[in-house]
Amino acid sequence: MGQSLQQGYDLIITNGDSAGELLRKAFTSTEVLPWRDVLHDGPVPLTGTFEELSELRADFLAERNWGDPDILRENFQARDRGLAHHELFETVTLWFEHDLYDQLQLIQILDWFHENPGGREGLRLVQADDFLGTQNEQSIVKFKDKSNSVSDEQLSLASAAWAAFRQSEPADLSALLKQDLAALPYLEQAILRMLQELPGAKSGLARTQHQILLAINEGIREPRKLFGAVEKMEEAAFMGDWSFWVWLDGMAAGPGALIEQLEGRFSPEMGEDEFKAYVASSLRLTALGLQVLGGGADYAETARIDRWIGGTHLTSNNLWRWDNQKNELVAPA
Repeated sequence: MGQSLQQGYDLIITNGDSAGELLRKAFTSTEVLPWRDVLHDGPVPLTGTFEELSELRADFLAERNWGDPDILRENFQARDRGLAHHELFETVTLWFEHDLYDQLQLIQILDWFHENPGGREGLRLVQADDFLGTQNEQSIVKFKDKSNSVSDEQLSLASAAWAAFRQSEPADLSALLKQDLAALPYLEQAILRMLQELPGAKSGLARTQHQILLAINEGIREPRKLFGAVEKMEEAAFMGDWSFWVWLDGMAAGPGALIEQLEGRFSPEMGEDEFKAYVASSLRLTALGLQVLGGGADYAETARIDRWIGGTHLTSNNLWRWDNQKNELVAPA
């Protein structure tokens, strides 16, 4: 990318292929760089270089069978080269939404520009309050009116937020909620939503797990309907179906299973019939699921916790929690 570009070309960086394709069609003389990473899933620790993190993220996605390891690494490398070549363009405009998925991508990219200040005079930002990928070629253009030059304040805030997200403890991330985050108006809700994925102070459930149990208990038993029902419980839906199936599989596994009667386990490589059976499962809560949902048990005392919130590796021995009533972090006992 870049060497054959005509003078006057602009670069758009956005959240993925759906929005990227619409933006390619809507704007001429434009290159589009999709930022394909699910940063709310898996490890995002502090690393020595930007490239090291990209390698780590590619490996994580490959471990989930979300792509061929070599192709994933090549895609991340191409993405990073595209970012490094931004000075070839007249302007660079970041197009991102209000949800957690996008806000994490946005602060990562703004942090990169904070650390690499050369050529950022033409850096602009579109912060959309609706989902870009659901627009059409005509409606997506309206968001261009929200385009503004990126300020030093936005760069500094994003850099601080990105560093806080990647710490081995979530205290810095929680502390951001007490600061003025108005420069990036959707960041506060995104940080809060990320912290809500910590085990609950009393239930031991992440917010996503709690919402899944609620929906099943209300009679929404098929995974294909459950995904949409849980999305509607969000202030700003952010999770793709592959991430959702991972949550569902985890809740149906092990001695701490919260749900039962899930047909199989999701894999992008599963056959059509297997997937149809999976999404048509008739789920129900286990005895433990009912107890936890009713406040009579702590899921974290039974389940094996092993997942990441940014740079924080949550385990049964490193169990940071979130008190949703007080909006407070609870440190491991």
